[in-house]
Amino acid sequence: MHFPNSSDRALRVFGYAHQFLREHNIHWLPINPEDIIDMHSNWTLKYVHQLADEIKVTERHVLDHIMRSQDGLSMYDVKANKYDILINAADDKSPGRILWTKLHEIGHIYLGHLQDNHLTQIVEDELPQELYDQMEFEADMFAGEVLASKWLMRSLDIYDEKAITTICGISDTAAHNRYIKATEDYDFVPANAILTQARFSEYCKEITVCMNKDDMLIAELAVQNPPRAKYVKPKAKFLRRSGECPYCGGRHSSKANFCPYCGTALKSYQKDAKSEPCGNRQDANAAFCEQCGRPVFRTRQGFCFEECEI
Repeated sequence: MHFPNSSDRALRVFGYAHQFLREHNIHWLPINPEDIIDMHSNWTLKYVHQLADEIKVTERHVLDHIMRSQDGLSMYDVKANKYDILINAADDKSPGRILWTKLHEIGHIYLGHLQDNHLTQIVEDELPQELYDQMEFEADMFAGEVLASKWLMRSLDIYDEKAITTICGISDTAAHNRYIKATEDYDFVPANAILTQARFSEYCKEITVCMNKDDMLIAELAVQNPPRAKYVKPKAKFLRRSGECPYCGGRHSSKANFCPYCGTALKSYQKDAKSEPCGNRQDANAAFCEQCGRPVFRTRQGFCFEECEI
């Protein structure tokens, strides 16, 4: 597998990364590699300490003589057509680095590095340096675009690498590199990226939510909408329409206790806003919670909720 220059290789891997997101129905962050591995009957994830226990050797023996790496290894059983992903989850490995390593090894498998090159594993001292460097470059690019697509980061208006670390779970160093990619100038948005942005639309959707700002994933990206100005006098009853606030004209649901746009109590027994947030989700333009009357914060849906909560 040879490509004439790094640009051609990068374009190929970029396409495969977004194809991978589509084929595995990935549409929420952070990405869980274990869920992906479980989708494949011939992929197995093992950790160094597990393999060491199985074959009755030390973890150091596995690292030095089987993996010959301090992070991870993907192995291919040609006869059984099965893949083993071996990961070092030692205490000195951060969760972000372990996450990246898992997707890096998945990248080797998905990009065909083992099958196309008739390899059982990818080890530096067993391969020509050019081929090894090429496959490592591709696996890293794959992991980056799957875990923290630069196009998704642009869609989310990410303002620094710390936000990428928080959202995607990768290390600060990896997040810094992804931030650089996300903030580069591009002449156009590739079709693959547009499809990925659409697939993550529920995650990226702007909403207002009644909760404490400090409880949000990225509080710095949460803002408050300005209240709508009130009429000089409330509308007369015969001029009001159902579901319309008589004080500002804002629309509200039939169960609203407060106007979501000006915050005025809509029911006689509701006078003051509650002291504690109620978690209610509303339209992105709301300024107040229509259930408890507290000011709400505008943010991305994925910054506050797990996919199963939506």
